[in-house]
Amino acid sequence: MKSNDLNRIKLETLQDIGASKGGLQKEKTNRHTLRIANIPFDDHTSYLLKVTALLEVCVLALDGQRDFHSKMLSHHDLDTSVKMVLEMVIEMMPHDDMFKLKKILTVLEEDTDNRYYPEKLKELIINSNHEKEKAIEKAK
Repeated sequence: MKSNDLNRIKLETLQDIGASKGGLQKEKTNRHTLRIANIPFDDHTSYLLKVTALLEVCVLALDGQRDFHSKMLSHHDLDTSVKMVLEMVIEMMPHDDMFKLKKILTVLEEDTDNRYYPEKLKELIINSNHEKEKAIEKAK
């Protein structure tokens, strides 16, 4: 297989990796290109609980005390609010983007032994190397 064909297939593979729906997604506006992060919610109750926990933790941080002093928040459990906010922050971590980056690096470095290397591309490279070896042997 010619190196131009192999490079074209590598480029297509990288484009497929970049086009997957995980991680931050591009959204173009009139002036800017923004990255959008999605936070999954089970339902409206889940959404309200998470937003409320964020606000409660912000109030706590501004208050600087161990408990909520607001009458409206006095019945809320501080530990539950903090745990919910920490869980949401963990959900927001860019794990999908890091996985994409790892796959891209394996393709660019031609690390065919890496488990993230695309199988189809791996087969093409192995076949290409066998063809080169046969051509070298014939030339001798």
